[in-house]
Amino acid sequence: MPDHPEHTQLLLADIKGFSTRSDREQLRSRADLNSELRAAFTEELWRHCAHEDRGDAVLVVMRHPVLTHALLAEVLPRLERQLGQRRRSDPLLRLRMAVHAGSVHTDPHGYAGNAVNHVFRLCEGEPLRRALDEATSDTALLISDVVRDSAVRAGLPGVDPATFHSVPVQVKETSTRAWLHVAGDDLCARRIADAATARERDGEGARGVSMTAGRDNRVQNSVISGGDTHLDTPRAPWWRGGR
Repeated sequence: MPDHPEHTQLLLADIKGFSTRSDREQLRSRADLNSELRAAFTEELWRHCAHEDRGDAVLVVMRHPVLTHALLAEVLPRLERQLGQRRRSDPLLRLRMAVHAGSVHTDPHGYAGNAVNHVFRLCEGEPLRRALDEATSDTALLISDVVRDSAVRAGLPGVDPATFHSVPVQVKETSTRAWLHVAGDDLCARRIADAATARERDGEGARGVSMTAGRDNRVQNSVISGGDTHLDTPRAPWWRGGR
């Protein structure tokens, strides 16, 4: 076990609708996910990765940065094709996936650290969930800014930067920007990204309360009625702890 964290690339693949399935279906889905991932990576690439079971998901740890390009250009397109070929299988296997890079700690229990937390937050984000709900494909992918800058923005062969769309992601204490890609359904990815960005913009623009009524003003039990009224309620700062 190393006494310091290693900079690694992380892939999290999560099964859509896992908790709604019977125990028997969950076991089948877990086996199918591992089998499909291994086939998509190929034996050679799979040997260069570490993998950790997370119940309804698999965390893949790629210690060599070149694997990120192989992941985006070869592995994930191959995985999408494989899942499309098993469309009639029972239970259906559709995947939310996230990719991030950062420092990862290894201990006897597995992998940990803020980078691991972050890739899970990306996978839990509303834009990714909505994309897979609406997509015609079987996978939806969200990559972090770090991965976009290192492996997508450069326009490496087999990776089209125009198919990755900026989206805001807010999950628990995480507020960040990531990049949405839906294999074979770029219109879906663009639509989801535009809607998420519009919601974020509208939310930031809301300030105070403005209301209008006729004649006299009256306030009772927090209800304002009567003549024309304009009420500004700027947000007060919030913090915990003493002075």
